[in-house]
Amino acid sequence: MATNSSMSRRSLLRGGSLASAGLLLAACSSEKEPSASSSRGRAADGPQKGKKVIFVVHDKNPFFAPVQRGFEDFGATMGWDTQFIGPPAPDTQKTVELQASALSAKPDGVIFTRIDETSFDANIKRATSSGVKVILSNVASDGYEKLGVGFVGQNFVNAGDACGREIAKCAKKRTGKSDGVIVCGNFAPGSTALEQRIQGIKQGVEAHNKENGTSFTTEVLITSTDESKAVAAIDAKYASKKDKIVGWAMAAFDHQYVATWAKSKNLVGKFAVGGFDLIQPVLDGIKDKAIDFSLGQNPYAQGWIAAALLAEEFDPGYPARTYDTGAEVVNAANVDAVATREARFA
Repeated sequence: MATNSSMSRRSLLRGGSLASAGLLLAACSSEKEPSASSSRGRAADGPQKGKKVIFVVHDKNPFFAPVQRGFEDFGATMGWDTQFIGPPAPDTQKTVELQASALSAKPDGVIFTRIDETSFDANIKRATSSGVKVILSNVASDGYEKLGVGFVGQNFVNAGDACGREIAKCAKKRTGKSDGVIVCGNFAPGSTALEQRIQGIKQGVEAHNKENGTSFTTEVLITSTDESKAVAAIDAKYASKKDKIVGWAMAAFDHQYVATWAKSKNLVGKFAVGGFDLIQPVLDGIKDKAIDFSLGQNPYAQGWIAAALLAEEFDPGYPARTYDTGAEVVNAANVDAVATREARFA
């Protein structure tokens, strides 16, 4: 896609200002609720000036800050009127409602997350049948291809496999053991992304065992996005297994809670700790050696590239396809450079 690759990120217009959380879509009163935080980028001059594009995520947590930035940066270059909205915590029904409200605002295009295989399809079909262009970002879930839309995000099984291999390697280095339990944390059971990452982690651990003569096993632990609940679950798991645990491989950013708990119990270094995403507490944990590694998924691209694919659908009309944003391993060797990069989105 030469049209997109020729655009230099250094030439981005930073004029896409953020409006207050109260400036939500006027189409629906539900968007006046504080739980549906929103920002709006004002249209500037650009080749697609005046296009209205709305990005709806399922959980507007800190992970999505660079996604939002990438989306708004690209929208500014095109002259789009952009909005980025989502509930402040995972809420499928609220997300469905926000998607429906976005479509009622009559946008030219939308970018949605699709965290399961059924809940969001009616809105996606409503959009495509009415001529609204749709791109999925961050999570697409199985079967999205049948909806005729593109996707920008991580291949979660492959990323999980990388995590599994990395946690097994770190567990051996941390403990000197060739066997033991690697706990796979999942704070959102049923989420396609996290379930597939867990599948990949198990696969990666098994592959490491075969290639290196180890015999690590895996067990799944349900955690939480709430720190106190997550720490309680982690503490209970450790109480039941003690020194049998050689590693914690979390399917999202809840390894920050493992680090917090381990520091409070003076257990740092007794096992390996890894997971996903590059939010500040995770980067801090890598710096102070309470976390061994984290896998990034280029969230900026999940905003920028998703928007670029949408722009190509607008004009000249190329159909969107899948773009894998990869699995970047961040550890003590590269954390300082990565932290400097990510600080732009804080």
